[in-house]
Amino acid sequence: MTTRILDIMMAAGAALAVLLGSFGAFARECDEIPQEVLRLHIPANSDSEYDQAVKLKVRDYILEEYGAQLSGCGSREEAVEEVRRLLPDIEKSCCEYLSQQGADYGARAELTEMYFTTREYENVTLPAGDYLALRITLGSGEGHNWWCVMFPPLCILELPGGEIDYEELKTNSLLIKLLKSIDGGKLWNTISEKLR
Repeated sequence: MTTRILDIMMAAGAALAVLLGSFGAFARECDEIPQEVLRLHIPANSDSEYDQAVKLKVRDYILEEYGAQLSGCGSREEAVEEVRRLLPDIEKSCCEYLSQQGADYGARAELTEMYFTTREYENVTLPAGDYLALRITLGSGEGHNWWCVMFPPLCILELPGGEIDYEELKTNSLLIKLLKSIDGGKLWNTISEKLR
C-alpha cells in the first residue's frame, strides 16, 4: 500500500511540475509580447455619431500616412524611435486633417505606456497588460476609443477592405517571430498553411 501511494504521489507531482512548467512558459511568453509591439490608441472626442466617424477617418489617415514608415522598421525599438521623431508631425497633420473634416477640435499625439485588455486579431491573441502606445487623443478624448497593433503592422487586419501583402508578411521576421512564439508555433503553422 505504501509503494502504491508513493507512486501516485510521484505521478501527481510529476504532472503538477509539467503543468506548472507549461504555465510558467506561457506566462513568460505573455510578459514578452508587450515588449515586442507598439499599439495605436485613438480616443474620440465624444460618443456622438459624428465624432465616432471622425475617429475612424483619423485612424485610416494615420495608418495610410505613417503605417508604411513603421512597417519598414526591424524592431519595436526602431518603430518607437521613428514615432518619437515623427510625433510633432503626427500631431500637426492630425490637427490639419481634423480641420479639413470640419471638426472644431484638435488632436494631441503622445507615446505613453498604458493598459490594454486582451485583444484578438484573426488567430492572434494579445494578452492584457501594459503596452507602449502611440495615443492620439481627439478633442476631449471622452468618447469610445479604437486601438490596434501598429508595430508589427497588424492594424491592417482591422481596416474595412484592408488587404495584406502575404509575401511581405512571410518575410517580416519580427512578425513571424511573434506569431511563431504564440501557442508553440501552432498559430504560425495554421497561418502559413492558409497563405499557400
